[in-house]
Amino acid sequence: MTPQKRKSALIIVLLILSLFLTLYSFQKSSQYSTLQKVFQDEKADLEKELDEIIKDYTDVVVRKKRISKRLQVELGKMQNLRDSIKNLRVDNYNLIRKYRKKIASLERENKKLFIRVDSLNTANDQLTQDNLVANEILKQKETINVALTKKFKKLEVKQKDLEAKVAIGGIIKTSPVKVIAMKERSSGKLTSTSRSSRTDAFKVNFDLLENPITNAGDKSVYIQIIDENKKVVAPKGITNLKDGGKIQYTDSVEVNYNNDRLSLVSLVLVNRDDINKGKYTISTFIDGVYTGNTTLKLR
Repeated sequence: MTPQKRKSALIIVLLILSLFLTLYSFQKSSQYSTLQKVFQDEKADLEKELDEIIKDYTDVVVRKKRISKRLQVELGKMQNLRDSIKNLRVDNYNLIRKYRKKIASLERENKKLFIRVDSLNTANDQLTQDNLVANEILKQKETINVALTKKFKKLEVKQKDLEAKVAIGGIIKTSPVKVIAMKERSSGKLTSTSRSSRTDAFKVNFDLLENPITNAGDKSVYIQIIDENKKVVAPKGITNLKDGGKIQYTDSVEVNYNNDRLSLVSLVLVNRDDINKGKYTISTFIDGVYTGNTTLKLR
């Protein structure tokens, strides 16, 4: 082969080689662009998935304070993973699969936690409902208690009124009290007198009236005679009254009362030297309750 032909053949080979390199470079550039686009798409998809999961976790953290600590830990993991994906370069394409696995693991954990959140929500809703029912029951009981308290107070008032009426009804009343001043004759016989200077005794006569309400049995009857100066005549002692007061009495008699009418006579002996002119008041008391009085005037 002549030198001219070798030169021509070399040029042709170089041209073919140059064309091949150009085509190869173009092909590699095209593959790289495609790979870069796929990488960017994958990277964007991963970031989008993580952003959605992070948003769900953030919402739950805000709503559920009781488990927020656990959720915040998981949220921190996802945020770190998202930041790592953002910093990926094209030459780290093989890490995409690794991050895919991590995201799948996080999604499983996410599902478990959300199931727990739903369970807590259900329990909380039930507790809220139970609380509402309990409050309603308490309100009803309070209303019933208030009504019963009012009714009890009314019954107390009625009871006291009834007790007062029974107490009043149980008081033994007496017939009008009759009193006669008596003088003693030389024979020892007592006859009536109107003169104070001749009075040796007071004869007091009255009846305990019938009362079926009061308790039968022994009753203490007290007679008090006082002059115009409120001085008790021939005092024998002091007794207490049911109203809290006290009286000094002239005579006392114990009787057995059987709810029927009972006549009573008291003869009160006095020293005629102690009896002055004027009006005398004779009062009667049965079991510490005042029952009536009468007056007698002596000349």
